[in-house]
Order: sequence, then C-alpha cells, then structure tokens
Amino acid sequence: MKTLNWLGSLALGMACMLASCSGGNTYTNALPKDAAMVISLDVDGMVRKCALDEQTRKSVEQMLKTNLKGRADALIDKIMEDPEESGLRLTDRVFFFATPQTEMGGALIRMADKDKLEDLIAILHEQQACEAPADGDGCRWTIGGGGLMAWTDDAFLLVAHNGNPKDLQHQASMWLRQKNEEGYSGTTDFKKLKDADEDIAMVTSLNILPKEYLTMATMGLPADLKLQDLKTFSTLDFQEGKAVLEVETMTDNKVYKDLLEKQADVMRPLKGSYLKCFPANSVAWMGINVDGEKAYELLRENPTVRQELDNSMMPLDFEAIFKAMKGDMALAMPEMSLSPGFILYADVTNSDFMRTFEDLKPLLAMTNGQMRLLDKGKNAYQFVAVDGSMMGMGRGPVSLWLGVKDKRFYLTNRENLIDSDVKGLALDDCSWAKDVKGKRFYLNMNFQALSAALPQLPYVGMLDFLTIEAKEPTKVRMVLQMKNHKENVLKQLFLLAK
Repeated sequence: MKTLNWLGSLALGMACMLASCSGGNTYTNALPKDAAMVISLDVDGMVRKCALDEQTRKSVEQMLKTNLKGRADALIDKIMEDPEESGLRLTDRVFFFATPQTEMGGALIRMADKDKLEDLIAILHEQQACEAPADGDGCRWTIGGGGLMAWTDDAFLLVAHNGNPKDLQHQASMWLRQKNEEGYSGTTDFKKLKDADEDIAMVTSLNILPKEYLTMATMGLPADLKLQDLKTFSTLDFQEGKAVLEVETMTDNKVYKDLLEKQADVMRPLKGSYLKCFPANSVAWMGINVDGEKAYELLRENPTVRQELDNSMMPLDFEAIFKAMKGDMALAMPEMSLSPGFILYADVTNSDFMRTFEDLKPLLAMTNGQMRLLDKGKNAYQFVAVDGSMMGMGRGPVSLWLGVKDKRFYLTNRENLIDSDVKGLALDDCSWAKDVKGKRFYLNMNFQALSAALPQLPYVGMLDFLTIEAKEPTKVRMVLQMKNHKENVLKQLFLLAK
C-alpha cells in the first residue's frame, strides 16, 4: 500500500500550508448513491487545530523527499509553498465512503488543477509507485498501491476492493460522470453532512455490515426492516480541552420507530440515586432507570429471546426477577487494582424473586463442588466457583455476593463494597454529576483515578474523564475531557504522538 501511505503523507504536507480557496463543489457528485457509509472531513481545520510548528513542517517535507527521489524534490518544494501545486484542493472537505457490505471503499478529493496532478502522477510512475496513466470513459486513471486512482477536471477518486483494481475502472468512471442530484449528493443524508460544521461528520447505514455479521447485528430488529433504512448520523469535533462525539439514529421505518418508542418507555429518566454511594475518585460509574416489567415484555416480543427465556437451562423465574426491578440501576468500579472490584445496585419493588435462587442449588450440586450457592442470611447468597473460566470470567476462584436489602438489590465480587460508607467527597460532588438527572443513560470513567493506579502509562494522566450520555433513545453524546482544558485536544494528542 505504498501509494496510499505516500498520498496520506502528501495530504498532511499539503494541509500544513493550506490557504483559503473558493469555487464550486461539483466534485461531490462523484459519491456513489448507494453508499452505506460516507465520512466528511475538514482536513484543513484539523491541521490548523494541531498548530504544527515550523520544525514539524520541515520534518514532513524531508519525509516526502526521502520517499520520492529524483526530480520530486523541486515539486515537493512547490507543494510545501503552495499545496495546490499538487493539483488537489484540501481546503474543501475530503470524503471517504464504503458501498453496501463494505465491498468497495474509496476517497474523494476536489481537483484544483488536473495538469498539476498529472505532473505528480508522472513522478509516482517514475518511482514505480503506480502504472502509467491511461484514458478512460471521460476520465484519466492509473493503478497504484492496490487501488485505482481516477480523475477529471473536478474530482480525484481513489477506490479499492478485494479484487483486481483494474476491474474498478468502469465503476469509477460512472461515478465521476454523475451529474447534480444523480449520486449521493442528491440525498437528504448528504444535506446533513453538508450542513455539519464539525471536524468530522458521518452517515452510516446498517447496510455497511459484511454479510457474516448481519444475523447478530439485526437480532431483535423488525423482520421487515431494510438495512439501508436504519442509519446513524455522527459528528466529531475537536475543541479546547475536549473531543465531542454525537450520534443520532435516523429511520423512516414505522415499525422501528415504534420499537424506539417502546424502548423509551422502558428506559426512564435517571434520578441519580446511587451517586452518593461511591467516592468521588471512583474509576467508573454507569446508571440507567428501568421499568423491569416493560423491559421483560419488550424482550419477549423477539422470538429468539422469548425462546431463550422459556427454555433456559437456568431454573430461574426470569419474569419475577425482571418485574421486581423498577427505578435507578447503577454499576460502579470504586477502585482500580489487579483484580478490580465492582458492585451493581438496583431499585426493586420487593424481594420475593430471591426465592428463585433456591432452585439453582440442585443444579449446582451436580458440579461436585465446582460451583456452590451459599446462604448469607435473609435474601442473601454467595456464589462460589472453583474456576471462573467455566463461566467466562477468567481462571482462578470466583465469588459473587447477591441479595436484597432495604428494597435495593446488589451484586458484587467484593463483600466489603456492600453498603460501604463514603468517607469524604462522593460522586454527587463531582462537576459532571449535575448532568446525570433526567438522562436515560449515563456513564463516567475517571482517567485520573486510572492514572494513579497505572503510572507506567503516562499518557493516561493527560486525560481527565470520559462521559457517555443519552437524554433520548435516538441520541447519544460522548465527551472526552482532557486534564488541560485550554489547549485544543488535537494539539495535545499531536504533541503526545510527537
């Protein structure tokens, strides 16, 4: 993939010296209409946010000259002085795309000057990085790095798949000949990409998945749902001190919309009840609010899940367990160690369902002591396994404590975490805690706590925390907060890599 890697280096070098340009956007007509994924990148903006210094620019220039010998030096000097000497215009957004089942993938860049691009291609040919360019159906093309490069006066297209790249020439020429509204640029999805001003924007449909993964991915979805009807629109923005990712589910399928409404009825707004139960320096905390009875009804609407519940090898009353769950539920890892402890709390309406665990004892007795369920008082048990690998939990002995106390169910691998007192500040004293109430899902990971436990990984100390939240079922927001709140996150990450 020498050509592709070299083009990536060239793109970085050009972007280092980008100047604002104007003109039309007809190059986007070449995007395939049936694309299952399209990514739009503001390469210019991201490079500026990196704030590359002069030394770095010179390093990029030297790298390019090292990779390309002969008369390439003079051209590289021109490109570093004026990126459009390459023939490509990276001040416009760069697009990446993939077709259904990821059968083909490609990149699309706006053309600045076709003659200058062909000068660059000629040098690549001299370096034996690509074949001699040839005329196609309304375009020019060449093969290099396992992919096909094709171009017109408006657009430069790079396409690859698992077969012979020469087989892509006809398809590439058809995409390059598309007129306004004929390709992806004529869809409403493209309009969302075009209107996005974040650094990266992406539309992806379920149709992107290779065939071997479809069965697993579509489990629980309506049988008549067309894969291209379920999409996500995502944006990623690199800001001062943080990176913000937002994901929105989009669909016009009525059955799936109804399913989303049912899910919204299952996942209620959080109260934040369990924030006060854990110290402020806890490594991780995740909370939801669940109506267990409605969750059980929704699960049983799926034939596969219903069969598993009705014919489970585990002699448990799943219906009683689900129906008892109603209210906030929280999973936390209070501290980091070689064998970290966790505890799950859940609001329950009663403790009657705990009697169903008695039905497990005869089954466990058949393991000849390899697994046991011990009584630990009223509505309380300790599960013991000689080897956790039998349950997919890693080798060695495993113990889990579960029970109900004061209408609160608990499950933990550390007995001392049950109703443990918080000394000092709790999670509800943290800056992010005020955002928990009213969300349908909230997760926080404390990288400063991780850093204290993992001093051998200094880059972890640059991070402050990660939050993932959902106020409604169709939208998720993720924020990666750096410890340095002032410098752009891209600049911080670039300096770390450097």
